[in-house]
Amino acid sequence: MHNLAVLFAMGADGTTDNESAGRWFTRAAELGVKDSQFNLGILSAKGVGVSQNLEESYKWFALVAKNGDKDAAQKRDEVANALRPEQLQRARAAAEAWKPKELDVESNDTSIPDGWTESPSKTASVDMKQAIRNIQLILNKNGYDAGGADGVMGAKTTAAISQFQKDNGMQPTGRVTEELVRALLAKK
Repeated sequence: MHNLAVLFAMGADGTTDNESAGRWFTRAAELGVKDSQFNLGILSAKGVGVSQNLEESYKWFALVAKNGDKDAAQKRDEVANALRPEQLQRARAAAEAWKPKELDVESNDTSIPDGWTESPSKTASVDMKQAIRNIQLILNKNGYDAGGADGVMGAKTTAAISQFQKDNGMQPTGRVTEELVRALLAKK
């Protein structure tokens, strides 16, 4: 999930989709992904992709800082200095009370249902379409013919993913997986 957020934040075609990135970073942060919590602390402080909220920013940085992250501790302290005493008290309480959401394994499976490859109208969401488009752009940029960057999992995209997976020591399934997204982000 964090890697999907990164795909939106650093669009393969040079554009950014801050709102989608904010949604994905939020989902991952709520599950306890530390990198996403740190990024959400930054986004919340700046109001990029999410509403500007310094109390939320403090909470996310405080959660990451609990694990010994010095950068997060520094940013937490910077945000604390910008908060009024009552805001800081609320932010500290929110960080103390925070518990990660439970992961729903079924809804977080990164496999693309077979039905999606037949018709673009069956794509589950605009977010996934944008992620597929970014995957296609990265594949094409690296010499794998994924066809046009239309956000649809067609035969060319599936074949390009399979070839990329094979060339990079992965099981050539032609499906979008966390391992695939990580490898593609490294090739960006």
